[in-house]
Amino acid sequence: MSQKKNRVTKREDFTPAEQRAARSERIEVREAEPYGWIAYSEHHPAQSYHLFRDPHTKRLVCTCADFIFRGEAERHYECKHVSAALKFIARTYLANEYDPQRQFQRAA
Repeated sequence: MSQKKNRVTKREDFTPAEQRAARSERIEVREAEPYGWIAYSEHHPAQSYHLFRDPHTKRLVCTCADFIFRGEAERHYECKHVSAALKFIARTYLANEYDPQRQFQRAA
């Protein structure tokens, strides 16, 4: 038997954070009034969660149970709704507000 046949390719497992980030692609996010964002449940579209920027920590926080129970305990924890909202915010910024010329002027 050749050595190539004996070699087993090991598949790297995704971390829980990577799994949540991948699942966030299926979550719809919208801006909320008067502030923040609304993320809709992946499995129950009628269920939604409010996300907002905590003024003290300057972190994005979510009202889902996952974030409530783990977000305070783990310093940089992001539930899938936070991940989805961050992507939404970045895409909105790039589409509507990002100006590469302004960025270049700041660096000069």
